[in-house]
Amino acid sequence: MMKRLVIIDGKSVFYRGYYAMPNLSTADGTPTGGVYGFAALSLELIKRLQPDYVCVAWDKPKTNIRRRLAIYDQYKAGRKPAPPDFYAQIPLLHELLQAFGWPLYEFDDYEADDIMATLDAQAEQEGDIETYLITSDLDALQILDQNTYLYALKKGLTNIDKFDVPAFEQRYGIRIGQFLDFKSLKGDASDNIPGVPGVGEKTAVKLLQQFDTLDNLYDNLWQVKDTLRRKLEQGKDSAYMSRELARLYTDAPVTLDRAAMAMDNCDPAAVRAMLQRLEFRSLLHHVPPQMQAAESTQPSDAPVVQHAAELPAHQAKALFLMAKELLVWPVEGGVWVSHERGKAARLSWRDAIDVIPHVPIVGHRTKELLRRLLARGVRQLPVVKHDTAQGSFLLNPLRTSRALADLAGLELLDDPRLAISALWAVYDEQTQALDALPELARVARTMDFPLIPVLARMEWRGIRLDSRTLAAMQRTLSSEIAELQQQIYGMVGYELNIGSPAQLAEALFVKLQLPTAGIKKGKTGYSTSQKELDKLRPHHPIIGLVERYRELTKLQNTYVEALPQLTDDAGYIHTTFNQDVVATGRLSSTDPNLQNIPIRSELGRHVRDAFVPAPGNVFVNADYSQFELRLAAVLSGEEAMIRDFNTDIDIHANTAAQVYGVPLDVVTKEQRRRAKVVNFGVLYGMSQHGLAAAAQMSYA
Repeated sequence: MMKRLVIIDGKSVFYRGYYAMPNLSTADGTPTGGVYGFAALSLELIKRLQPDYVCVAWDKPKTNIRRRLAIYDQYKAGRKPAPPDFYAQIPLLHELLQAFGWPLYEFDDYEADDIMATLDAQAEQEGDIETYLITSDLDALQILDQNTYLYALKKGLTNIDKFDVPAFEQRYGIRIGQFLDFKSLKGDASDNIPGVPGVGEKTAVKLLQQFDTLDNLYDNLWQVKDTLRRKLEQGKDSAYMSRELARLYTDAPVTLDRAAMAMDNCDPAAVRAMLQRLEFRSLLHHVPPQMQAAESTQPSDAPVVQHAAELPAHQAKALFLMAKELLVWPVEGGVWVSHERGKAARLSWRDAIDVIPHVPIVGHRTKELLRRLLARGVRQLPVVKHDTAQGSFLLNPLRTSRALADLAGLELLDDPRLAISALWAVYDEQTQALDALPELARVARTMDFPLIPVLARMEWRGIRLDSRTLAAMQRTLSSEIAELQQQIYGMVGYELNIGSPAQLAEALFVKLQLPTAGIKKGKTGYSTSQKELDKLRPHHPIIGLVERYRELTKLQNTYVEALPQLTDDAGYIHTTFNQDVVATGRLSSTDPNLQNIPIRSELGRHVRDAFVPAPGNVFVNADYSQFELRLAAVLSGEEAMIRDFNTDIDIHANTAAQVYGVPLDVVTKEQRRRAKVVNFGVLYGMSQHGLAAAAQMSYA
């Protein structure tokens, strides 16, 4: 039987954790976001993969890239140093790894992916080991084979792609053996590997599909069209240099030591003590079983689940009405209900409507059931005593999947009786975990769970849309867009698709000869993103027209035309409110996103005007007055802020007055808006670049 080795690209995962949880700290102010992110993701994957061996590859500071710098002195040039509290957390992570029993490997002249490649090559020679690589560095794709898999972090900690050989070939359209030549042609901006200028991913794939290898391509350049051939001729040295930069070394001074990497090296007591010291209380209940003490009573994520026995429906209905709680699992045509472990019954919707509203319920994504009840005429909704999806979110907001089968450690829930048993198991586990965390339990039981019926009613009722308002906007927008198009065509000298970045770049940088110094260049040419247009605004009036065109077409396509298509027969839009998406606990809205209706521009506010109350009703707007800033003022003891709040001075306007050096009574709406961005951006840890972009200010 094959053994499993997990190799974690330590700094890569730590980096993702740091930026996913930027403001997390202990009660004494010690920053811990990067450590938490690393721990949450790695423990989740360990539970999923159940490896025999684990180790961590690490980039040794400053000296790890000397070998590649000797090839190209601009390798990884331009990377900005991480903030100080990023580096301050690394010793804490190393302590946690010691408790986990996971050896860490770092060497001069070798990057983490070189260490991973070396260990993978040794595992391949052993012959009985499957290797799983955890990283955000796609250079590691060149290591893939029939016994090597890659879990690639795409964004944050929850968006992960799993690659094996077939998945790679389907994604890229080339073989694993061609990946290095692929990188040689297209380059890699993140590592400042140049590749062949002007050759992007699609072109690189087509060339390798036709010529198979980089060497064969250059042996047969005469078969390539003139424009592309010239690029390849001019970029030949760069291509071969890029191939050496991207090639992973397999000679790192590391040995695959099974004993050192064995999972049973974990010290459960040290793990528990370290997680408590870091105040990662929710993770205490997500430690994999193989990392727990044998006598531990902590529940695992794979509770023993058996089929529930089915009760006759006529007996069940009376029993259910007397129960203190009901576990519910909706199916086609009715609901499976259980009042005690090991017993369940299927109720028709008619019987379910007689029972469920009168007894507190426990379920998984119970809001969906509540909406189905509302659609069937039920107006008295039951109390939601516990929701296992929301419970999972509260206990571990970084968990990648909250499907009931995954929470119960099952492959499939194809039988409702099995689903009921899984619900009982996960409910018991989460109840025990919450009971051990009183503050989190209070949030769950007095806020999050009671909110579910409220959200269900909001979704079911919807919000009324006045389509006539949007129809009038559509006529106005279409007229102005057509006028802008003609003005832009006149300046360029020909008609073009203004919405095409490539055609717009051609018009701006080739036809109009706008300066390209400092303009970001991507795979297909110079960028026309808003950030780059900001740099070009002083050089030509066409930039203002393009920005206005983009604003109007986005309003037209995203809102004015799309929203009326989403209403029901009565003219109402029904969104979905998500409690378990945003790690900070804020609600999000999808299908459609009603929290993203524009407000900053005059036209954007007209879109909001199309949302109207039902006849005889009014909208009531209630909001905390700078609630977070008031807390910050009290917690920091900042006298100026406290004085402003106590005297009812507009805190954002006052900030604007100080920043712009103007009297408070002449601060403009735009100045106040930018000051608000500064106030909240600083509070929530926004980076310098992010703050400059959001406030539309110079980074300098």
